[in-house]
Amino acid sequence: MKKKVIAIVVAAILVVGVVVTVKSGVLKKAGGSSDDSAEIYVMSLSDIMGASSSYSSDVFMGVVEGQETTGITKSSERELNEVFVAEGDTVTVGTPLFSYKTDTLESDNVDLGFDIEGYKLTLDDYNRQLTKAQEELAKIKGTTDKEKEQIEEYNNEINKLNSDIAITNNSIDKANAKIEENNKKIASSVVNSTVDGIITKIADDNNPYSSDGMFITILASKEMRVKGQINEQNVWSINVDEPVTLRSRVDETQTWTGTITKIDTESKQDDSSDMYSSGDSSDATSTKYPFYITLDNSDGLMMGQHLYIELGMTDAPEMDFSDGTYLYDYYIAYDEEGNPFVWVDNKGKLAKQPIELGDYYEEQMVYAVTGIESDTMIAYPMEDYTEGMKTVSGYEGE
Repeated sequence: MKKKVIAIVVAAILVVGVVVTVKSGVLKKAGGSSDDSAEIYVMSLSDIMGASSSYSSDVFMGVVEGQETTGITKSSERELNEVFVAEGDTVTVGTPLFSYKTDTLESDNVDLGFDIEGYKLTLDDYNRQLTKAQEELAKIKGTTDKEKEQIEEYNNEINKLNSDIAITNNSIDKANAKIEENNKKIASSVVNSTVDGIITKIADDNNPYSSDGMFITILASKEMRVKGQINEQNVWSINVDEPVTLRSRVDETQTWTGTITKIDTESKQDDSSDMYSSGDSSDATSTKYPFYITLDNSDGLMMGQHLYIELGMTDAPEMDFSDGTYLYDYYIAYDEEGNPFVWVDNKGKLAKQPIELGDYYEEQMVYAVTGIESDTMIAYPMEDYTEGMKTVSGYEGE
């Protein structure tokens, strides 16, 4: 059967991706620090669909990310005081992330201090009574029945006082231990980052913990890798240990090399998922899987940068999206009623743009769409976007 004119250009799961920290409109290299607010990366529809580039069935789209994600938990027993970072911020080891309130702990320590002083006064009284009882007991010879009764009474009193003294000392020890515990919490009231990376998720008041129980999620940037995605129809066309070339989406002369090190067929992304939903169309039923590339050298790459993943030479015909308006399904979001829309740039602000879906081309994962033009600047959809967020349309050096 004649080979179809197709291209499988697949988006990476944008863990860092589209929410980046920008300074003066330019993303700084991972590992630095920034106090600027996060902005949303947008690209023109023509660039996304490769209006000026050639693609083959051996070309995929990928994104640069950290090798691992680190989750920072928040104690459910402590009250949050302040969060020092925002999603998209770049952090280093030791960067303060958030703090707990300490006023209750400090107040408890004051009360415990008063309790200890009271215990010590009680202990002094018990010791005085014990000394007196021991002295009186020593005076009794125990030759008569009355003296024998007195001896028994003093022994009982001494035993009780010794027991009370032990209980009081134990109460002092517990109070001191609690003060020490509180002091440790006060000393650790500021939680710092344990890795270099980018803040990708912070739980909020409406959703105090993410699905994995983490309060803050950091994509570690100590080492970079590239993450791509392939659908179930073509997952067997790539192989672990296969070398690849990675090419800049803006400057085709910029390339990097790497090797496919993992094809994660256990972590499938169904079309019904939030990030890769392609609607209720019965034609759009393929499952997608992430795959990972270890870089030979990451010089010049930036977290969240988009790249083309080239498997090698192929005789497959080039794709052509110039005869209409097309969009990859993973750029399409859906409102609560199931209506499709895309996130677009509107004068530097993020906005929703309703679209209409036409034919779906499953192997390419592409919809014919109306409602947007080729020069529309589009953002990759993320579940925590809100209208009005700032946008940025380019990376320095990309």
